[in-house]
Amino acid sequence: TANVRTIRDIPLRLLATSRASPGALEVRGEVYMTHEELARLNQLQTERRQRAFANVRNAAAGSLKLLDSRLCAQRRLRFFAHTEGETEGAPLSNHLEFLELARGLGIPVVPHSLPLDSIDDVLGYAEQYFELRHTLDYETDGIVVKVNDFAQRRRLGESSRAPRWAIAYKVELWQATTRLKNIYVQVGKTGVLTPVGELEQVMIAGTKVTRVSLFNAAEIERKDLRIGDMLVVEKAGKVIPHVVRVELEKRSVGARRYRFPQKCPACGSKVVRDAGGVAIRCLNPSCPAQLKERVRCFAQRRAMDIDGFGPTLIAQLVDRGFVRSLPDLYRLKPDRLAELERMRQKSIRKLLDAIEASKGRELARVLTGLAIRHIGERNAQLLAETFGSVANLLRASDNQLARRSGIGAVAARSAYRFLHSPEGRRTIAELRACGVKMPSTKAAGQGRAKLGGQKFVVTGTLDHYSRQEIQELIRRLGGRVTSSVSHETNYVIAGAHPGSKADKARRLGVPLLTESAFLQMIGRPASRALT
Repeated sequence: TANVRTIRDIPLRLLATSRASPGALEVRGEVYMTHEELARLNQLQTERRQRAFANVRNAAAGSLKLLDSRLCAQRRLRFFAHTEGETEGAPLSNHLEFLELARGLGIPVVPHSLPLDSIDDVLGYAEQYFELRHTLDYETDGIVVKVNDFAQRRRLGESSRAPRWAIAYKVELWQATTRLKNIYVQVGKTGVLTPVGELEQVMIAGTKVTRVSLFNAAEIERKDLRIGDMLVVEKAGKVIPHVVRVELEKRSVGARRYRFPQKCPACGSKVVRDAGGVAIRCLNPSCPAQLKERVRCFAQRRAMDIDGFGPTLIAQLVDRGFVRSLPDLYRLKPDRLAELERMRQKSIRKLLDAIEASKGRELARVLTGLAIRHIGERNAQLLAETFGSVANLLRASDNQLARRSGIGAVAARSAYRFLHSPEGRRTIAELRACGVKMPSTKAAGQGRAKLGGQKFVVTGTLDHYSRQEIQELIRRLGGRVTSSVSHETNYVIAGAHPGSKADKARRLGVPLLTESAFLQMIGRPASRALT
């Protein structure tokens, strides 16, 4: 916050405006650095015999992380607002009204924003813009096309990953040519073998690129990639590199075809291609490479949240044979951990405490951590909310899993196969034997009777819980959490500065609960502990 206060575009006090001033205002935007400022900074860096900044993106991000806000102030960062968040007490019906409100309050908004009436107008403007962008003093790689009207946005809704009322249009190509030195294979948590190209180092969009994913064997064949080839490599959105094509006219006589391995490079087991698919997979559940990735997935924050399991520790545990399955994590002893590099008494105790705390994680998080194909965080939540316990999941057919939870036929079949496979049954049984409780998302008792089947929306800043924590609590007690208020919403839990969701709840007659009132309703003390 101290660094952001040094950005002169961001007013420390909002201006008076002719519109109704919002009671609470959330403005979303982007901090950036101009090309002119980068040139000035790099001149200073050169004079000081210090390393120059590679690009404006890294320079801006690094400036915001400085511990001394006086140094950040010297970097002359800029700011644009581009999206509205909460706007309590300021009736807005569309995006252009938000931009007008922000300007009136003294907040700079992204320039070149204008309403267009048809997709043809959008495409025509895009062509003009991509010519214009080369004259701008800031960096951009595309435009965002949004539906202006908020009512239409609500009708369009959003998927679990992105809104359906906005799309990015990026056509900028950040490319370079380099040589493919070698190809090696990585084994993922579900056994998929992913080929990775090792490149001669090349600079693309200000960063060094030495590796690129080649996706699968079919992609290597389709692009006719050979070791020794000169490749055109591109960064999509200046972030993720991928191979565009081979420069065939530069192919040397010694370029070698790559033979995809017939056996897993990690365990030596035979690999098979997915029926009707392109993925080539190791089917050995004891494969050490798969196990390392599964342990990482199991311990991640959105799964079992076991702090301390970094790549180095996971590799040591698996390579030494201390962990041969996920339940082995709960069998680790202090004397074994003491044999590992960089593990001292304090680190060992901290790790064991985190493992012990994870035994109380609810069913949805356990399902997320098991790395079942097609069962990510959202599908795991739907299964846990619908069936409530592992026992109920085991009794359900694949059709029931799909029909009742709405996760889709492919994901349901994958979950069913895992739950009824020898490996799946053994993993779940051993986890329970080790003390992993997997509490029902539909908890029994008073909480379940109160929340079963009811829909909640959480908004504003809470005192005792973060939004994610209280949403997890609602799900554990049998309730459902949605992101928007409608006639089907049973309650809105409103903290400080609740914004437009609270206003909508009042218009629709949806009951508003304070955090304290909600905790009293479920008979729970004001504590952050979820166990």
